[in-house]
Amino acid sequence: MSELVETKLSKVSTPGEFSLLKLFDRSVTWIFGVVFLLSGIPHWDNPYFFLGSVYAYKLVSPGIGQMVAIVMPLVQLIFAFCFLTRTFLDAAHLGTLFLFLCFAIVQSTAWFRGFDISCGCFGPSHETTIGWQTLSVIYFLLALSFVRNLFVFIGHRPSTR
Repeated sequence: MSELVETKLSKVSTPGEFSLLKLFDRSVTWIFGVVFLLSGIPHWDNPYFFLGSVYAYKLVSPGIGQMVAIVMPLVQLIFAFCFLTRTFLDAAHLGTLFLFLCFAIVQSTAWFRGFDISCGCFGPSHETTIGWQTLSVIYFLLALSFVRNLFVFIGHRPSTR
């Protein structure tokens, strides 16, 4: 019995131990926090520009577009807060996976329909037309989110602190 306890105790990582998974998790968390902060603040500061961006995609009715324009900046800022303060990380990462999936679908749909519109990602100061550049960014972020959530799902949980 003491051998079993010693074996389990010897495999516990020390706080300073380097872990590639921990580095990946912290990097992804930090990247998402910064992305949502840089996206949420301009949308919150200029909600009419963001509402125009939502309408430009021509996917939702005016009423739903208004709800999206009101709720999305708040969600982005809440996620940024969660990532930068490292609170409710699993919930924020799962929500981020869903959000990036929605962004990827919406941008892909607009691109395939031939719309020459701004992605509206980072406010009026970053007028970026939807194209392979914006799609590659969103699909890269989606892939990071998917891999991070997959690690947690299969049990390779990095340290929470």
